[in-house]
Amino acid sequence: ENITARYFVYARYLYTSHQASHILILLDSFRPTQFAMRMRMRPKENLSRNTDAVADSLAAMIKRELTTYSCYGYDGYLNLSASDPTMVTAGDRKQLVDWCYSIVDQCKLSRETVASAMEMADRFLDMPSNSANAAQVSDEALRDVCKFQLLIIAALYASIKINEKVVISSDLFAEICSHVYTVKEIEDMELTLLNGLSWRCHAPTANQVGLSILSLLLPYVDIPEVTWGFLMDEMKYLTELAVRDYYFSTQRASTNALAAVFNVISDTSTSTKERKELLGAFLRLIVEYFDFDHPNQIAAATSRLKSLPKKSENLLREDNVDERSLDDSVKTCKVSNRSYSQKRK
Repeated sequence: ENITARYFVYARYLYTSHQASHILILLDSFRPTQFAMRMRMRPKENLSRNTDAVADSLAAMIKRELTTYSCYGYDGYLNLSASDPTMVTAGDRKQLVDWCYSIVDQCKLSRETVASAMEMADRFLDMPSNSANAAQVSDEALRDVCKFQLLIIAALYASIKINEKVVISSDLFAEICSHVYTVKEIEDMELTLLNGLSWRCHAPTANQVGLSILSLLLPYVDIPEVTWGFLMDEMKYLTELAVRDYYFSTQRASTNALAAVFNVISDTSTSTKERKELLGAFLRLIVEYFDFDHPNQIAAATSRLKSLPKKSENLLREDNVDERSLDDSVKTCKVSNRSYSQKRK
């Protein structure tokens, strides 16, 4: 039975239950000319118009994050840091995320590669270790910022190999890091990381889930192309912003994606009031149909993401990246080491 067909049967059910007449009117208003007009839209990035495939893909991503890549329900590896001064902090993690962003920006790689890298590192530290070596490395990384930093660097190195079309050699990667760590140290940590994750390194990202959600909206909400471009750009930016905040590493990728989409839709510059209400109504249908988090959890994540500072933080958009050299970017790591040592003393 087709997932999309069941989805819209469910939409009709919600109509009868909640009198969402504007949704039913939209569903019943499809005519060939209207559909052709929508098919001519060219958003800034291509959203899939195959709703059957998108619905199946979204359901599969949600299933994967609940099974294969599930680490939700654990306490969170940094939640005890406030009471343990020997542990690394969320601030240490944020600084390294910014360093990773600077590296991929300079190398003209995708920032989603950083999201994948941090997901692997966070999951490695959060889940029970599957070997004595992984357990030892995890414990050391939580109490030694140099080891924590090496883990993030190895995760980025692995993520580039997994997700990008180009591969950066370990020699070059060590050079990018100004030889703060040797080639062997990076490669050994990469192997420990992947073994500790049982080589499960293809978790869905918030941006991937977000694009699927927007793709489900695309054929049924008639808004200008420039608005779709705005929705995608802002959703992508907010998911990048979320990677920096440790709180969102404890949430499902789909929850972070919904938080980003809800925030973008509620933005006053998105579209007219009527279109925003229509987008919000369809988005709530999607939330109720698929196996997302509880609405209260989604609301909390949405509020948290909305409260994050955007303009004051040094998070550069990809199209505004500065011209710092790779060596300059690595100074973040060295400063982190010095500040951490001074703090412990």
